[in-house]
Amino acid sequence: MAKPPVIRVPKPARSSYQPHRLLSKNTLLQNQVKHFKELEKDFPPEHRTGISHESIQTEGQAAEYIRRMTGKLHKPPAKA
Repeated sequence: MAKPPVIRVPKPARSSYQPHRLLSKNTLLQNQVKHFKELEKDFPPEHRTGISHESIQTEGQAAEYIRRMTGKLHKPPAKA
């Protein structure tokens, strides 16, 4: 089976991410948070992050929430 092609993604400018900058309305980060919050509602209580949607106000807080949710969704496979 052939390997899939490698897609090179350039690094964003350092000024692109400002953890203390407030989230703007209808941005990718805000939409990701919204979709993860909808998904998290279906998690058992012991697997939820405990982070309220209202508490996510900055890019840094959004990034941390997205990181935690992504980790929950991409658990390593169980050992055989």
